[in-house]
Amino acid sequence: MSGRRKWLLGLVLAPVAALAMVVGIDRAFFSESAKTCPFETTQSSRPGLQRILDGAVSGPSALAPGATAFVSGPHGTWSGAAGVSDLSTCARMTVDARMRLESVSKIYTAALILQLAQEGKLRVGDTVERWLPGLLPYGRRITIRELLTMTSGMVDNNDFTGATDAEKRASIARVKDAKVRARLYAIASRVGENPAATFSDLWWIRWAAWQPLLSPPGTLSHYSNIGYDILGRIAARAAGTPLPALYRERIFAPLHLAATAFDPQGPIRGPHARGYGIQPDGTRLDTTDWHAGVAAEGGIVSDAQDTATFLTALMRGRLLDRRGVTGMEDENLWRGGAPSRCAGQAYGWSGGGSGYKTEVWVNDGGTRVAVLLLNGRHLDTAQAAADNDSFSAMSRLYCDA
Repeated sequence: MSGRRKWLLGLVLAPVAALAMVVGIDRAFFSESAKTCPFETTQSSRPGLQRILDGAVSGPSALAPGATAFVSGPHGTWSGAAGVSDLSTCARMTVDARMRLESVSKIYTAALILQLAQEGKLRVGDTVERWLPGLLPYGRRITIRELLTMTSGMVDNNDFTGATDAEKRASIARVKDAKVRARLYAIASRVGENPAATFSDLWWIRWAAWQPLLSPPGTLSHYSNIGYDILGRIAARAAGTPLPALYRERIFAPLHLAATAFDPQGPIRGPHARGYGIQPDGTRLDTTDWHAGVAAEGGIVSDAQDTATFLTALMRGRLLDRRGVTGMEDENLWRGGAPSRCAGQAYGWSGGGSGYKTEVWVNDGGTRVAVLLLNGRHLDTAQAAADNDSFSAMSRLYCDA
């Protein structure tokens, strides 16, 4: 594999390949399906919505091998699917296909934190040091609210991903604890040999703890996956319950989300669509299991309807009281959506990893919602354009709901 190809893949497949690029990723893991799966249109009760999905998976600028969507609004509810869920078998995508929600998982984590705040088990003004003493050298300066709103000033694993090779090495060299530094290099080596290897999110946190803050806490916004992994650990500590159980007991079970699970790393348990990284030349890499170092920032697996059920329940006050819902809106916790061309403000989030892309929009009150799940993500310079296209597809789905 050329150095150029390794660099491009390491540039975008965060967080796992970011760390792996310190040593490079083994050639054996870059294989694509030998099959070319034919595109088949699907009969639908809402042909306009179906055309949006068909357009996302067909043609030279297809966003992914397959897509599913769920919408609910003035015209009722609709589920749709297009394309394929597995390129090795050409299995068709189904409406109930489960995929990684990636950063959309952060909404679930924020809901846990705000539930615990409602119950008096923590305060959003508490510092990281209050709940996780010694985790960060600046833990007394960063509050839960600042982690929620991405204003902590902390670095992110995406900062590592976007750095040059020399900058990556320098950031690890900045770790003065010899044991931690050696472990980080060992993890990089292991992931380089096997991109599907797993490691705890704690190692990203420990790496970040040795990096300088990018801005004083509470001043500037800077996206940080690592900050949300810290929030997951705070939620578990405050509740006295492991994080997987918190999701299950407080969100999945009460809302009867049978297709939803916290499944952050390694092979996805249960039925699911395979995820693919799409290279600039059009070849597709099966990156389903490339998800190491992920926890509360991106560990939820679900289908489109379950995801919509969660979003509408959240906005209708089934998980948080009205103060909590408006707090999420006022504090700018949502990282997606827009003033829509059809129905006022849409709140949402966009998630993207090495093999999946997720868009969700919901209105205040939960009477209109749209969820779009894609089992592919473009790499290199095509990624920005593809992400814009997925945003556009979401806007059309939402407005036609």
